[in-house]
Amino acid sequence: MGLSAREKRALDGIADRLYVEDPLLAETLSSFATGAVTAEPLPLRRGPFPGVLIPVALLAAIMAIMAVVLPPISGSTAEVAPSPTHALTRG
Repeated sequence: MGLSAREKRALDGIADRLYVEDPLLAETLSSFATGAVTAEPLPLRRGPFPGVLIPVALLAAIMAIMAVVLPPISGSTAEVAPSPTHALTRG
């Protein structure tokens, strides 16, 4: 997609002001504008690295198992301390 006439005029105005304000910089930058302009394809986006995904999934599975198994174990083996039925007397 090309630039509109308005965009081209805006860029030409910027280039003209640059030549007036800093001719050395304008000359340096103009050397980059030679040749045909081509579109460079972007690299494909990949998912998470498989070497990281497997350990994370394994850790999540272990934590899920612990969350299900450990509360019943700790809840079923807890003993309730007997309440004191009499006060100790000093003798």
